[in-house]
Amino acid sequence: MKKTIFLLSLLTTITMQGQIMNVTGIERLNVEGNKDMIQIAVGISPQGDYLLLSSDSKRGLTKWDIATGIATTLSTDEGAGNHVCISDDGQQVAYSEVTYKNKRRHQAVKTVNLTSGKKQTLVKPTRGLQGFALSHGTAATVKDGKVTLHGLKRGADNGLTRPVLSRHHHKLYITHNDITSLLAPNGEDERYVWASLSPSGERVLYYVSGRGAYVCDVDGSHVIAMGDLTAPQWWDDNTIVGMDEVDNDLNIIASSIVARTLDGRQQRLTGTDVIATYPLPSPASGKIAFSTPGGHIYLINVE
Repeated sequence: MKKTIFLLSLLTTITMQGQIMNVTGIERLNVEGNKDMIQIAVGISPQGDYLLLSSDSKRGLTKWDIATGIATTLSTDEGAGNHVCISDDGQQVAYSEVTYKNKRRHQAVKTVNLTSGKKQTLVKPTRGLQGFALSHGTAATVKDGKVTLHGLKRGADNGLTRPVLSRHHHKLYITHNDITSLLAPNGEDERYVWASLSPSGERVLYYVSGRGAYVCDVDGSHVIAMGDLTAPQWWDDNTIVGMDEVDNDLNIIASSIVARTLDGRQQRLTGTDVIATYPLPSPASGKIAFSTPGGHIYLINVE
């Protein structure tokens, strides 16, 4: 495995109530790709053994094995890196693909079994796709407000046990018990992005453009302001990670990865040596992947 270890300055700057995570090191991965294309990480497996990479324009999708450095192309199409889901066992990947017909944008949903290489198209190109999710061998797709379940392996439970979040025209929706409804905890006129369900399935993390990150219950109640953390992701039911960025209206000129708890404790996980963006947590493996605007990819190792 080709890795270079970087001990970043201010590695564990802690504010308020103390340490949230024990950061044991930060390593830059030797990801070799197309020299003419900036690659970023868009997914990390629950087991922490591989990354999903895409271009900075989200074209194409590649599985990159962390231990061996072996890269496997999953898709070369537009939009494949926009939104990806990885199954609990790490064997299935779902992703969207973007095509244009009469200058109108359409999206499809596809899956690939990383063991067999088998690919399936779950949703053909449509303008009505809202979202999709994977859970326990079953994929759930939401199209025009209607959820459809797809069994991806024999013996999969085809029941929808967790709510499914989806977006349409920048609005946030939640599907539960086969009913899709608008979720607007901060008002219906806001623009909602980066929404995700907590590990327990009881809370929703989301970002409101121009306002910051928030957490609420799945019914939209008990809203908690989490500060201006861009691209927030769950670490556990009480902790999120996000990027604290500074930009000049055109480019990100500084950014660090920050962990923050629901009760307000905060810890900076990276220092000023690198512009750390778009964290991807893999809690079970104790890893958080992030990318830099220049196309370098790192792993934060925590205990």
